[in-house]
Amino acid sequence: MTEAAHISDQPYPIRRLFYRRVVPALVLSAMVLLGGGWVAVNSLERHVYLETTQRRVETTVDLAEQAEPQVWMRLLSGESPASVFADPASARAAAMLEAVAKDGHALQLKIFDRRGTTLYATDTADIGVREENALLRQVLTDNKPAIEIARRSAETLYEIYIPVETAGQRIAFEVYEPASVLDEIIADSFIQFAALPVAILLALGLWLARIVRSAQADIDARVSVQQSLRRQLERFVSQSAGAAARLSPDGSVPITRAGMTLFYSDVRDFSSLAEFHPPKATVDFLNELMTRQVEVVSRHGGDVDKMIGDALLVRFEGADREARALMAAQEILADLAAQPMARGIGIGIYDGEAILGAIGPKERQDFTVIGDSVNLAARLCSLAEDGQLVVDEMALRRSGLSDADYSAAEDNKVKGRSALVSVRRWSPKAT
Repeated sequence: MTEAAHISDQPYPIRRLFYRRVVPALVLSAMVLLGGGWVAVNSLERHVYLETTQRRVETTVDLAEQAEPQVWMRLLSGESPASVFADPASARAAAMLEAVAKDGHALQLKIFDRRGTTLYATDTADIGVREENALLRQVLTDNKPAIEIARRSAETLYEIYIPVETAGQRIAFEVYEPASVLDEIIADSFIQFAALPVAILLALGLWLARIVRSAQADIDARVSVQQSLRRQLERFVSQSAGAAARLSPDGSVPITRAGMTLFYSDVRDFSSLAEFHPPKATVDFLNELMTRQVEVVSRHGGDVDKMIGDALLVRFEGADREARALMAAQEILADLAAQPMARGIGIGIYDGEAILGAIGPKERQDFTVIGDSVNLAARLCSLAEDGQLVVDEMALRRSGLSDADYSAAEDNKVKGRSALVSVRRWSPKAT
């Protein structure tokens, strides 16, 4: 099947392409959008969370430094942190530091000096202990807050490191908070961010799906009507005419000249039948007769060029065209001899070159075969008696079929030809 015929026969699968290409593209777009949104929201919320914690820590340090300057100086001077906080005078400063944890969600708080020594811890056992921590050293060196995930027992925590400049020295706060606190903030922010674009994409997808369904139904209906109309039209034209029309949508049907075997049949004494029978009976007779002939020639690869009243013109092309035309003619005559009708037919077969193309004005054209070969096939048909086949001798020879049942060659004068035409005759054997 040609591409043009395929396109004509099959409706454009817009719905299938929508679900195979557009829907995956929409889903991929949504995933990219959500993935990028998650990264952006996660980064933003972490940044905001770090800044909020840093402000809380810096405010607490400022208050503690102003309220208990001596305690801060003792801690920063290198005095043992344990002895500093053992002094009752440091109780107020310790209370202010504990407020950092109480104001937020901190589970634990530590303060480190530049060397990593614990100056203060909510767990007093950690005071004075030096901690070896790469992230802590980086925070103290870069003077930038940082956050990382840690697991303590079965609980997931965030370790938040906040650098602070105080009394000309740099210290760092380490705050442990439940991961669920920040995760809930990130999740809430992400949901608020994603709700609108996801709703828009979903609404767009549903809207497009509805349009595509409607378009597919319309396309299917139009193609169904087109196919039905084409099938109806193909009943009135030859296969080659239908193929030429499909392959030449602009109407420019090519004209070709080729060798072919032409089959021409005609009803004997049809005029008297039409004169003395009702119109319906005459048409019924022709319909049955043409049906029986067309079924046979089609089975042998012939293409019905036209039906001219009671006459039938068929083209056989390609390999073994002569043999196929002769076998079709013999089968038709044998069938009519076995099951006679009100009138018989004669058949003429001639092989030669002919022109195939569209004849007529642009408004109404007939795709048909023309030329001397067509006329000769009709003339041979006129030589045939009722129930007889007349074929030119050269076509019979080229067919490769046995000529044992054919009459001897005879030369006949044919209208339109100065030279005689040698023909052979065949009739089905009487049973």
